Amino acid sequence: MEAFLNLNDVLICNHYFLVGGVFLVYLVYRILHSIFSDNNYMRTRYRSRGHTWRSIQCNKSLPYNIYCTNCGKLMLPIVGLFCECCAISACKRCHRAIDKKFKCKSLSWPGDKPFYHHWVHVGTSPSESVDQNEEGLRKYFCSWCQRTKLWAHTLADDRELCDFQKYRNIIIPPACVQLEKGVVSNIKHPGDNEWEPFIILANPKSGSNRSDEVLSLFRGVLNPIQVVDISSTSPESVVRWLPPRCRILVAGGDGTVAWVMNSLFSFPQVKAAVAILPMGTGNDLSRVLGWGAGGHTTLDAHNIINSVKNASHQPLDRWKVTINPKRTRLGRYRQPRMLYAYNYASIGVDAQVALDFHHARAQFLYRYASRTLNYMAYAFLGVGRALDDGGCGGLERRLRVCVAGEALALPPLQALVALNIPSWGAGVDLWSMGSEDEVGEQSINDGKLEVVGISSSFHIARLQCGLAEPYRFAQASSLKIELEGSCAMQVDGEPWMQGPATILIEPAGQSLMLRASGKQRKNE
Repeated sequence: MEAFLNLNDVLICNHYFLVGGVFLVYLVYRILHSIFSDNNYMRTRYRSRGHTWRSIQCNKSLPYNIYCTNCGKLMLPIVGLFCECCAISACKRCHRAIDKKFKCKSLSWPGDKPFYHHWVHVGTSPSESVDQNEEGLRKYFCSWCQRTKLWAHTLADDRELCDFQKYRNIIIPPACVQLEKGVVSNIKHPGDNEWEPFIILANPKSGSNRSDEVLSLFRGVLNPIQVVDISSTSPESVVRWLPPRCRILVAGGDGTVAWVMNSLFSFPQVKAAVAILPMGTGNDLSRVLGWGAGGHTTLDAHNIINSVKNASHQPLDRWKVTINPKRTRLGRYRQPRMLYAYNYASIGVDAQVALDFHHARAQFLYRYASRTLNYMAYAFLGVGRALDDGGCGGLERRLRVCVAGEALALPPLQALVALNIPSWGAGVDLWSMGSEDEVGEQSINDGKLEVVGISSSFHIARLQCGLAEPYRFAQASSLKIELEGSCAMQVDGEPWMQGPATILIEPAGQSLMLRASGKQRKNE
């Protein structure tokens, strides 16, 4: 028996040694790639005149000039820059001079003054009316209405009023923005009944590390105040000035989406519908609403805007998770904790793997991670929990689960999951696995949770491959769980270690989401 235990310890040690070696090699590669890659960019702080510069190699939603606006030299990709807000171009030597000579797009504008086009020189077009030896027509682009015009030499008339043309129903006009000490305090309605502005909230810390690209793309198409980095500006501070009717696009993972929706619930006067641009690892809610699983190779701001415009409203149940810790042996009392779930809540080995991943992601070098590395991490950590269950073994002996006042009879378990949507663990539809005659139909707005059980991390792997079925216990309008001892727990992918507690899951209203059109789902 002692020899068997020693062999098991050796296997666990070798497993973690292998995992550490793979991660170390991959992270070294990412660090070297980030240092020596040519696809770098620079950003200056947004000021009254200052521009936000990026490399011309970056993905763009605006046209730009391949010649420097200041010195006229042809820009190579390594030294070429363009402003992600207004599309003006500059080489690295001239970008500071352009900051002083040319204004960028204005965030706000006096309401009593006319608002003109913001023309930017974006190139030269050949003209049949001029000699081949002469300079062709200069091409100008309005970074507000997306119009282009040609002039023979210099801009002849820059006093033409701008009506925002293509996106006038989704742009917040600068004249409607009220600022106090440089911070948005209020948005006035422009008077158009069809006006429903888009707000882009992106979290650069999400799993794919591409949300910063989303911020850059939409700053050129919309008013820059509509495009918010929520790692530096919280959703709560944004919701304070939102107009009563708008559409919000959240670029991030399930945790980011939940953060935004919880913020909206604090301001019931804002009737905002939420769409998702999946940038996380699992993206379960995005899958259910037809926005896809993520992993986009290219992003196009105009196509994304059209998809959000054509999306339909979809109610989504919201659940309050109240955790009342039990008194310790020393008689200490801990404050209750309250969270809100939109996807699922779970206790056990799946939450333990998520917690291991959360700790790995918090490490310094993990800023070089990617969505692919996230999947690799989950796979390795899941295998690790097959050898060491993290204290989740025999979970059924430490849980008492009550539905409608009756306790459920639990088989041997390592995880218990309460589902609100038909997607768990990056796309697994647990409730539909098995005979359809045994259980009721699952819906995301029927006021019911689906309670399922998982026997081990190997069971999770088989569920991912469609080779097993979960334990399907019941559908419930509320759930009470008594937990003895400590075990990992998660709500919508946000994990922690939970001590002995009474856990109540109850209805908490509904959120308004946007479901992608059938054409969009087909494209995904």
